[in-house]
Amino acid sequence: MTDMTADDPGAPVFFLSYSRPKRPLTVGPPREPNHVINLFDELSELVDELIGSPVGGQPGYLDVGRGGGEIWQRAVLEAAGTCQVLVCLVSNRFLYQSIWCPREWDVFSRRKVVPRGGPRPHSETAIIPVLWTPVDIDTLPEPIARVNLFQPTGLPPEHLTRYMQEGLLGLLHTDQIAIYKSIVWKLALHIRSIHSRYHVEPGIPESIEGLRTSFTEGTP
Repeated sequence: MTDMTADDPGAPVFFLSYSRPKRPLTVGPPREPNHVINLFDELSELVDELIGSPVGGQPGYLDVGRGGGEIWQRAVLEAAGTCQVLVCLVSNRFLYQSIWCPREWDVFSRRKVVPRGGPRPHSETAIIPVLWTPVDIDTLPEPIARVNLFQPTGLPPEHLTRYMQEGLLGLLHTDQIAIYKSIVWKLALHIRSIHSRYHVEPGIPESIEGLRTSFTEGTP
């Protein structure tokens, strides 16, 4: 009998969604922010230790494409449509300025979440919104507000307070590295927990048509 909750061996465990900065009009290839790449690399290493990597692949997916092309769009849609956990770096730019972050969220949220064993709690989801920079928690757009913001447990209360005040990026820029690393470790553990309990069935859209382009408005 086929295991309906078996993961695609070639799909990433997690997809790291973040708002890309506008590209400067300069000569030479644009670069992704080093802090995002460093977070992705560290999280990938931890998830690889905790879960393992897909056959011939990496445990995570980070879009470092340049955007605009059909092949690039297809790669992003396939990753968002096959990964098992969507990790979102929440910032004001993520919430209000990006059109691709809502698309990635929309692709993932349309997929069916199946418990690997036992009933699925109504409050659980395979989306993890992580506070990247400080935002107004009380005025989050409705799709984001429905999902619990990642708040790790089992850490000193001061760690959680600093994270909620500064976000991961703020912790880096204020040299609170120990707190930053503890949050990233807890995030990796949360990814493992979700992955062990739930399977998200694949669902790759044919194109970007009809996908959400804003968290504050309906689909186009």
